[in-house]
Amino acid sequence: MSPVDLADRYGRRAVALYLACTALIVAAGLLGPSVVVLTLTNRHAWLPSYWFDTKPNDWLVTTLVYVGILLGGYGVFLATKALKLGWAPRIDRLVALGIGTTAAITLVPPMASGDVLIYAAYGRIMSLGGNPYTTAPADTIRLGYDPVIAATERPWQGAKSVYGPIATWIQWISSLIGGDSIQLTVWMLQLSVAISLVVTGLLLMKLVGPNLPNKRRVIMLGLANPLILWTVLAGAHNDAIAVMFAVIALVLFRRHVFLAGILLGVAGCTKLSIGLVGVAMLWALRADRRKALIFCGGGALAMGGLYAVVGLQAFQQARSQTSFISTGTPHKVLLSFFTLFLPNGLVRTVLAILAWVGLIMVAILLTQVFPKSIVPQTHPDDPTPAAIRYTAIYAIAWILTAMYSLPWYDLIAWVALAAVAASKVDGLMVVRTTMLAIAYVPGRDPNARQVAASLSDSLEFFSARLRDTICPAIELAVLIGLIVWARRGGAQWWPYDWPRRKQKAVPEKANLGA
Repeated sequence: MSPVDLADRYGRRAVALYLACTALIVAAGLLGPSVVVLTLTNRHAWLPSYWFDTKPNDWLVTTLVYVGILLGGYGVFLATKALKLGWAPRIDRLVALGIGTTAAITLVPPMASGDVLIYAAYGRIMSLGGNPYTTAPADTIRLGYDPVIAATERPWQGAKSVYGPIATWIQWISSLIGGDSIQLTVWMLQLSVAISLVVTGLLLMKLVGPNLPNKRRVIMLGLANPLILWTVLAGAHNDAIAVMFAVIALVLFRRHVFLAGILLGVAGCTKLSIGLVGVAMLWALRADRRKALIFCGGGALAMGGLYAVVGLQAFQQARSQTSFISTGTPHKVLLSFFTLFLPNGLVRTVLAILAWVGLIMVAILLTQVFPKSIVPQTHPDDPTPAAIRYTAIYAIAWILTAMYSLPWYDLIAWVALAAVAASKVDGLMVVRTTMLAIAYVPGRDPNARQVAASLSDSLEFFSARLRDTICPAIELAVLIGLIVWARRGGAQWWPYDWPRRKQKAVPEKANLGA
């Protein structure tokens, strides 16, 4: 079979798997409230989200999602192979695939994570005149029943907002529209995520220019990617909004550095972790100190101004989760083991140091061998291609070494990866995101009263072992695989010569003094 025929076969199968994954996700949503699908009260039957109250078996709905994620992950892998072999479908059809699958998932209730319920609660608190940075949902519940705030699930009922002012204002607007209907409030939040993902994908297409193969890669990995649609859209996570503002900043970066800084600051005022894009952009400007200062000024102006409106406590809350360790990471396994005979605080401190060292070392390795950005350089001083490449490097290094890493955090890595040339990293990222996505299904506290179905002992045991045993092992294997790939490509642990130059300079100065 010729490479063209093989590419076409892989491509058709990838599209079929993308559609199959979407169909299974939508089917799980249409079955209605379950251990996977959220329960939304005060329903308007004629408004999204749509579902039937079938009360599905916990294994049935969970298996639907498991299979959907696996098919989606394999579809992304086949898409990368097809594109590498020269698969050349029409661009408009691929765009329709991305927007169509996004719209389909937006029409059913959120799944797996109850985060969107806490978003709705924060918006409701603000619409009632409260401050979500100083008031937890539990504080409001004690004052009287509210259908939106009461819908929050454990353990988040006692949590104050850790999100930036932009995210909080979007939650507030959604609450104003939704009123006391958790269904409508949540759907407005879903819609904001869906719009953000589509805008991000279209802007990436603009960044890569007229080159059709590059556009196809951006669509299949950034706009239509079923792993993103499940981890981010199906859970209605506001990471999509922060990433959208960051991509707008990258679009402006090539000609309007100050405006790019402002938009990056806006992104940081949605979710603070998006700051790693700012680090990448700043590093791309390292040869031009004047532009770097202008960029920093724009970012500082936006973040300082917006956080000044909501108060310093909002920024303090946003920083509060930096010491958390999530299940599914190798760090959690190490924490569980070493706290058997060492103080918890000491172990956490050591793990935090190791995580930062690991991030830096992985980034150093990747910088030497990571493929080039497929974003064209429009003028000799255009820093955008380098900024996108460094964003991909830092994002991948971060998600693979961070103590607190969740499936939807992979969004920024995928968005940046879609705009760089193909490499072995594509396949490693497919394995990473697929495994972590599966590990967080059902993904909800089975004892929360809002969960519509009980979690059987067998499923609870199976899902727990996926998350606390199998997932950390595979995540570690992906990290090791990435390091091995980089080293085989010629990457050195420390390729810089400044320590040696400094050591050589000392005796020369000593001789001059003598």
